[in-house]
Amino acid sequence: MALFDAILGGLLDFGTASQTNKANRENTNAIIASDRANQETALQSLTGGDAFATTTRTPEGGFDVSQLGGADAATARSSLASGDIGRAGNINELTEGFQFQLPTLSDARGVVEGDNALLQSSFDQGLEDIIIQNTRQFGGINNTNQTPAAIDAIARFADAKRFGGERDALDLFSGSRSNDINALLQQLSANQLQVPAPGFSTGGPGNVAANVIAQTPPHDPPIDLSGALPFAAGSSAVAQLQQESADAERNRQFLLALRTIGDQAA
Repeated sequence: MALFDAILGGLLDFGTASQTNKANRENTNAIIASDRANQETALQSLTGGDAFATTTRTPEGGFDVSQLGGADAATARSSLASGDIGRAGNINELTEGFQFQLPTLSDARGVVEGDNALLQSSFDQGLEDIIIQNTRQFGGINNTNQTPAAIDAIARFADAKRFGGERDALDLFSGSRSNDINALLQQLSANQLQVPAPGFSTGGPGNVAANVIAQTPPHDPPIDLSGALPFAAGSSAVAQLQQESADAERNRQFLLALRTIGDQAA
């Protein structure tokens, strides 16, 4: 009878465990399906559009945003970006090869001295022509009242022009440098990049990806224990039989001890 009870108890344990395992798997699958449906609803809500752009899903699981005129704009941007390669080379050449036309004040002095030398030569030639003309007409420069007045006018002219003046060299030096810088800025502006390239990234998306994974942990799949249930039930029955056998042995030993005590003489 004890053997029958143990086997029956094991079968009952097996049946209960099997039903419990099935119910747990069905409940887990229902939770997973509900989460997936909720996620799909949320993703689908991100699609749609207006008169300017339309957002759709892609087979890979991402999104595709289509804008009116987007293809033409992309072609134009690509053309401008390609031209920036040449413009960038021009900028490098302009900045690396830039030099002032008059690098030092001495260079400016040399230009002023050269101009003054030409002016002085013309002035001297004109004065000599006046003297020669007066000598031919009047026999000398002091034989007419007009000659001293002419010489005085020429002297005032020479003083106004300041032949060999340092101020002219300073003005020329400063003005030349300003003109050179303005010309460079104009050329750089004409060669500015139409589609500047983005700056270099300082790192990958590791932190963002880690946060996304942490915020969307995967569900544990349901565990099917049906294959192990017979062994569990059998183990329970065997354990019960072992326990009953041990109890029976202890009872036999106890009765044997009682008989031995009864056989002894008083």
